[in-house]
Amino acid sequence: MASLADVAPARMPSVRMPHFTLERGRHSSIMKIGDWTITSTKRPILNGKEVEASEKTLNFTLPEMTFGNNSLSLTYDPHERERDRVEIVFSALNALSEVGVGEGWEEQKGGAVLVSMAESWKNRSAPSSYLSDTPMTPAPVKPHDWTYSSTHAARIAGPSTMSPSSTHELPLRLLARQDPVLDQILFYDDVPLFEDELHDHGESIYNVRIRVMPHAWFVLARLFIRVDQVLFRIFDVRLYHAFGTEEVIREAWGMEADYEMVKARLEKPSDLSPLTDPNWVHQIINSREGPASQTKGKPWIGLGRKVDVLQLPKPSSNGTEMERDMQKLNIS
Repeated sequence: MASLADVAPARMPSVRMPHFTLERGRHSSIMKIGDWTITSTKRPILNGKEVEASEKTLNFTLPEMTFGNNSLSLTYDPHERERDRVEIVFSALNALSEVGVGEGWEEQKGGAVLVSMAESWKNRSAPSSYLSDTPMTPAPVKPHDWTYSSTHAARIAGPSTMSPSSTHELPLRLLARQDPVLDQILFYDDVPLFEDELHDHGESIYNVRIRVMPHAWFVLARLFIRVDQVLFRIFDVRLYHAFGTEEVIREAWGMEADYEMVKARLEKPSDLSPLTDPNWVHQIINSREGPASQTKGKPWIGLGRKVDVLQLPKPSSNGTEMERDMQKLNIS
């Protein structure tokens, strides 16, 4: 019988890592991998003229920190021709374009949030263009959702569209794996889109993150809203693509919970800092046993979970070659 010393160690399969290039500039990073070009752009918040132009287009006051020139784009171009090109884009102004605005927005979007000072604002003599549950601002604005509860799930351009699916799921086990070779991070970025302190009543933050691994890319865009003494609200958009396949899976999941219910789960009641941690709040809401938030009127349209699939055009020969390699890399 052979001794342990004679036994050869197990070897990883010989797999050629995907070829990619990564260029980092002052305001942008561009990665090319297979048939994909991934571009993240990060610039300062909008200046006065840009704010004025954007508010005129959107018809409401922008968040205090609007990164209107920031974006994350993923472009699939298997044949280098425009008719087959698919583009997935997250940007601040696209996200804000889905905020409820105008008379009756509460019934269209639902989830209108009232804070403790709402009644005093309602009874205050103010221009009729103010919404009773919107904090006072220096200049009149159209009625709008002052929490910026956007349900934006990316702008998609090209020959393909998202279709609902009851059979697809995100490969959570694979995404949680931390193999130093198979799951090494080839590219990572965190792109802020907007932030607002909700007139000192909490915060509304929207950012989008991406990580690219040898076998796939994964995007998480998250809207996190905290309205003190009222509620927490989260809208997560996750997109996943395994290189060499012809689909992108998207999961959109909106949730909310009563502020006091979440606060009651603090380990130290005197330490409120976890309430500003989106990951901690997300974990608490997912494991809750108490009631959801108490909003008046129609429930927020972002609530619930939805899975869609985007079918991509047939890949190029390089993409087919990559598919064979990725089948080896996706070892569970």
